[in-house]
Amino acid sequence: MEAINHKYLRVLVTGASGFIGRKLCLSLAETGHDVVALCRDTEHPFLIRHRNIHFVKGDILEVKSLAKAMKGCAQVYHTAAMAKMWCKNETDFYDVNVTGTANVLSCALKSGVDRVVHTSTCGVWGPTLNLPVSENDPRAVGFPISYERTKYLAELEVKAFVQKGLDVVIVNPSRVYGDGPITDSNTVSKMVTGYIGGTWHFIPGDGKAIANYAFVDDVVEGHIAAMQHGRNGERYILGGEDVSFNGFFNTLKQITGKKRSLYKIPVSIIKAYSMLEFLKNRLFKLTPFFLPEFADRLKCNQQYCSNKAIAELNYRITPFAVGLGKTVNHFQRN
Repeated sequence: MEAINHKYLRVLVTGASGFIGRKLCLSLAETGHDVVALCRDTEHPFLIRHRNIHFVKGDILEVKSLAKAMKGCAQVYHTAAMAKMWCKNETDFYDVNVTGTANVLSCALKSGVDRVVHTSTCGVWGPTLNLPVSENDPRAVGFPISYERTKYLAELEVKAFVQKGLDVVIVNPSRVYGDGPITDSNTVSKMVTGYIGGTWHFIPGDGKAIANYAFVDDVVEGHIAAMQHGRNGERYILGGEDVSFNGFFNTLKQITGKKRSLYKIPVSIIKAYSMLEFLKNRLFKLTPFFLPEFADRLKCNQQYCSNKAIAELNYRITPFAVGLGKTVNHFQRN
């Protein structure tokens, strides 16, 4: 597909109140696009208001509302997902992430949209065993985490619709951080605000486990670049710098000037605690704070390579210290 040069387009964004979706709506609106923002609650506090953003009540599981919102749209950004650690109804992960994605793609095919950008996750590759993972690498382990499993299945839906003639590009953000609301799925914001407020006191394991941190502004720009320049059927890792837990908190210490007492808790103890949380959930139906599959993940690295997006989308990575500084400033002001 050639780069799209139309200056102003009618564009649909699903997941408009989400961490990525809300800023994506604003960025598209500020460049003059007519943005249709699909959301289940048009009064949601996380929505960003702008004269070019039109909030439409709808749900990706309700095909009629989805088709109505998509009418006349040239492009679709599908960012909506079930990204929580746990759901009371386990099937919600499949319903939203797989069935919801199939609904979006089916409506897009019927509506004749030019292109869909589908927001996936680096979680489809899971933990990395040796070198940083790139787009063509296989997954090395199973799928104990429901979110990762269903996002992988959603990518299979994308591939099926590409075969049917729909133009779709997949983007795979890593661990996204930056200014924005603190949600169940945003552990980075919880760590940052907890450190600033003096309520975060631990480092998992020996602190050497590495994760890849992507600044939200970079990820938003990567979505737009994928719409303009991505290749049909391809996926692009939208990542950032690989940083250990020790490096993360050392950077926070330097930025904030606050020296907090942090205690390294062995992963075995975290795992034991997560088993108690699992039992609490199973026996008493109480919401778990942490689950065993996430405790196991603390022993693994999650390193990802964004070279393909850099080469083909002109994707740019904000240095971690710079992005974290902006994040800290946001939370200190608010």
